[in-house]
Amino acid sequence: MSKRLRLLTVLAIALFVSASLTQAAPARTSPEDQDNQRRVVFHQEDGTKANSTLLLNGTSTHPLQSSTWRLVNMTKFDQHDTLAEGTHLSSVIPSGEKQWRWTLVLDVEDIHCTCSVEVLVNNHSLHPSVIMVYLGDSGHRPVLKPLSNPLYLLTTETLVVEMDAVTPSQSLNGSALSTTVCEAPWAVCLAEKVPFELTYSVTDSIGIEFNSTEIALPDGFWMFHIELEDRTLKVSNTVSFVLQLDRQAPLITLSNSLNSDAVDLMESAMVSGDVASASVAMEHSEVLFSADVSDGYAGESEVLTWSKISPSGEQSTFSPTSFVSPSSVSFTPDEAGEWTVVLLVRDSAGHLVRATSSITVENVQPQARLLLDGLTVNDGDMVMFPQGTDWVLNASQSLDTENDLAGLDYRWYVGEELIKNGGATLTSGDFNKSGAHTLRLLVTDDDGAQSELSFTINVPSDSVSGSEGLIGGNPFTLGLVVVFSLSTFLLVRMGRSSPPESLPKWQSKKE
Repeated sequence: MSKRLRLLTVLAIALFVSASLTQAAPARTSPEDQDNQRRVVFHQEDGTKANSTLLLNGTSTHPLQSSTWRLVNMTKFDQHDTLAEGTHLSSVIPSGEKQWRWTLVLDVEDIHCTCSVEVLVNNHSLHPSVIMVYLGDSGHRPVLKPLSNPLYLLTTETLVVEMDAVTPSQSLNGSALSTTVCEAPWAVCLAEKVPFELTYSVTDSIGIEFNSTEIALPDGFWMFHIELEDRTLKVSNTVSFVLQLDRQAPLITLSNSLNSDAVDLMESAMVSGDVASASVAMEHSEVLFSADVSDGYAGESEVLTWSKISPSGEQSTFSPTSFVSPSSVSFTPDEAGEWTVVLLVRDSAGHLVRATSSITVENVQPQARLLLDGLTVNDGDMVMFPQGTDWVLNASQSLDTENDLAGLDYRWYVGEELIKNGGATLTSGDFNKSGAHTLRLLVTDDDGAQSELSFTINVPSDSVSGSEGLIGGNPFTLGLVVVFSLSTFLLVRMGRSSPPESLPKWQSKKE
């Protein structure tokens, strides 16, 4: 029978089988290509054998008009040689809504290899659907199938890694594994690989068992390289995966800018560990909290979540502007009392650690400051106001922390009498009593802290001003001035007009 006649016969049989099948068998495709597993399904199993003609068929959930295929020689696992390829399948038949049946018939006479057939659907994926086949009578080797998960986590439990393999005998009986390992925090070995003994079982598949309490490796990322040797002593390809071994919660060193002594914390999940420190900060002063987190091995990663609890018990997160870095926050407390900063750390293995640090915030007392026309009035001063003039005492320049300034309360007293409650100014309209009085200003912040300023104010009852005061302020005073002026004038006048005393003159007789 010629090759052409044989191919036509096989194709006719394939079309008949495809038309008669209504349900596809489970796919045995590459686990790294889950998308194509939904698109193309092989009806054959991995390890299918053929000597002259290879018949493959299956179903698809995607149109196959532009599908491509390749036959790849994998006998030498360090190289992949394409033996044949095409731009269309042998047949594609619609079988329902978004359902197609397909066949691929290949002439493989004189081909001897461990091969893979790859089908790529309309170039929609970089990873084709793959089936392993043994062609001819030689060049057959066992094949370890790639793992669906390249990274596994082992904490405090037992982990079993399942591996599928194909052998020319279609049986794993008598097969053995050989393993090497290296530390690989970033999926790259940091040092040479060394042999490692694994605990495994072989049935229809291979199960590798890891026990966190028995494995002789420290915490870290470890890359295992696995090879299978079948009962004929033929060695498979190498399959690798990374094991993250993490049996300890992360260590946290939590410190703040008020206390140079850092406190080491290592707590079980969700258990509080308050920092016993006597850190004291003044209200509205900046405090920096820093955390040093370590899991003890390269490649570790953690997620830090910061929050704070106010003296009133309200818990809140930090604003984005508070973060100096992911491991440090800047905090400016605006309320006196005990503040607690809470740090939650979750590492890549899922360990959750809670650490807290408390500080005591002391209130800054206000300082009463009083101005009169730009001049400072100090405690104990005496201020004299002429009656009838306007004046303003201004206490708005009193000092306190920024968060307390807007809430300062001002009270004005004369002696013990409250004359004004609220308001940073006292004017002549608020106080119009004459005489000397002790005026007291009391400034109180929102924490009840107070500052007091006392001084004497004097408003004379007969105070006058200008030339009117010099002449006299009433008729009685004016009359006294007139009488005094006239008396003085008469006295001066009399002193100037009194005649001198004359002596009689005697005249002698002429002879």
